[in-house]
Parts: sequence; C-alpha cells; structure tokens
Amino acid sequence: MNVDQVVLLGRLMLQEVMILVGPVLAVAITVSLIVNIIQTLTSLQDNTISTVTRLLFTGTALFFMMPWMWRHLANYTLTTLSDFHQYLK
Repeated sequence: MNVDQVVLLGRLMLQEVMILVGPVLAVAITVSLIVNIIQTLTSLQDNTISTVTRLLFTGTALFFMMPWMWRHLANYTLTTLSDFHQYLK
C-alpha cells in the first residue's frame, strides 16, 4: 500500500465524517445562535438555559437522523471493504 492510497483512504474517511456530523453540528450551531440572541435581547444570562436547550435539540437531531447515519455508514463500510483488494497489491 503506497502513500497515495493511504491519503485517499484518509480523505474518503474524513469526507464521510463531515457528511455524518455536518447536520448535527448545524443544528447545534443554529440552536446556540437562536438561544444566544434571545438571551441577549432579554438580558437573561443563565448558562443552564443555553446548555440544556442545545443538548435537547442536538439529542433530538441525533435520534431522528440516526437511521440515516447508520445506513450511510454501513454503505461506506461495505463500499470500502468490497474494494479493499486493490489496496493490498
């Protein structure tokens, strides 16, 4: 296995990670932004409100996106392992 193949596998893995984590990260960022704007407008500076809200929405997003994430990860794994013989040369 040469360096180009290792770099290709690493790049494909990082792309897969970004595809899987991107939607959950977008939900967390959006909720944090909205909660921070509301807290700024109401002058209510409590860390618990932002933390609990972010955790609830991120957990809900993970719950509803988990079937898609599992299918996507399984497809990536099967694709990678089914063509793995070319990297063993």
